[in-house]
Amino acid sequence: MNETRKSRKGVAIGITLILLFLVAVGVTIGMAVSDPYEDTVQATAQPETVVPKLAKSLLTGEPALLTKEEVSGLLSSQVAGLHGGGFQVLDLQCVSVEDGAAEFYIPVSYSGLRLGVSARFTVGCDTEAETIWAELQTVHLGRLPIKAEWVLEIAKNLLPSEVKVEGKRLSVSDSFFDETVLGGAVGLKVQDLRAIPEGFQVQVQGNLERIQSYLGQYLEQFLAAGD
Repeated sequence: MNETRKSRKGVAIGITLILLFLVAVGVTIGMAVSDPYEDTVQATAQPETVVPKLAKSLLTGEPALLTKEEVSGLLSSQVAGLHGGGFQVLDLQCVSVEDGAAEFYIPVSYSGLRLGVSARFTVGCDTEAETIWAELQTVHLGRLPIKAEWVLEIAKNLLPSEVKVEGKRLSVSDSFFDETVLGGAVGLKVQDLRAIPEGFQVQVQGNLERIQSYLGQYLEQFLAAGD
């Protein structure tokens, strides 16, 4: 009789453990596929709005303030469509900014399944190394926190060669804005980059004569487009 009771008790414990395991797996999967930013991310602003801000900063010496929508436009145009290791980047949006850090939403596709990845970065500029950098602090798959090291290993297969990955830090040349926004026209270099609640504060320097010439051409194209 005692052996029968022990056997039944053991079976009950086993079933309970299996049920708890299944619940834990279900909760984990639910957190992973739950995308908190899927319906809240706003459409990206046109990156052309960045040009006059950078030009004014270069001419006046005052830092430019780029909104999170403008930064989203610049970055999304560079990474959307990148693929590797079975993953494809669908988009990139900056969803929030505070002093020293910013949160980015990066939806990706894997085997036809859309996954919402969000990552928090601190950002800055290294004038000696002539780079702009972003250091990964935390990352979530849906609502599930995951290891930054896993994400960075995947990122190495996705990112273009211009983006360097060292530890948790991603970096690009300080001429990023000149190359992506101005087509390498004015030799623009970032001297300081800071995240603040209003957006991203960017201090730049470059060739004044070249920026004046570029602005003249830009204005002509703008006026011609309005005709």
